[in-house]
Amino acid sequence: MEVIVSIAIVLTGLIGSIGLIFFSVSGISYNENRLMASNLAQEGIEIVRNIRDSNWLSYKRGADEWRDGLAEGQWRVEYSNTNLLSYEDQYLKRDSNGFYQYQIGDNTVFKRTITIEHIESNQIRVISKVDWQTKGRDQSFSLEARLYNWLEE
Repeated sequence: MEVIVSIAIVLTGLIGSIGLIFFSVSGISYNENRLMASNLAQEGIEIVRNIRDSNWLSYKRGADEWRDGLAEGQWRVEYSNTNLLSYEDQYLKRDSNGFYQYQIGDNTVFKRTITIEHIESNQIRVISKVDWQTKGRDQSFSLEARLYNWLEE
């Protein structure tokens, strides 16, 4: 009887430990995807900011010129492209160098949408949203930035 009780106690401890390990590994995976999504969202904002800055460097600083290439709507962006890409509900791919884009590589779980809204003649709102699924549950991370034409001539 004592052996059966001691085996039951040991099994209870092992099952609890295995459950805790499984929960920890699951949390690590979720946090890894959330961190990657936040970086991809930030990259989306930075790409749009780079388009605005490129306009400035080309002396497109007037109220109608600084937004060249930044039309309102939903878009896709890539780090290697200086233009907004027409929106398609498409997964990002990761190439052999670890870069995320749409042409080459293996599909990831991430989709990125850039939304641009013209607020005023000297202000736009940019929302970069990354969606993914973890264990069948939809997840999302978004960032918002306001870009201004503070170099207006």
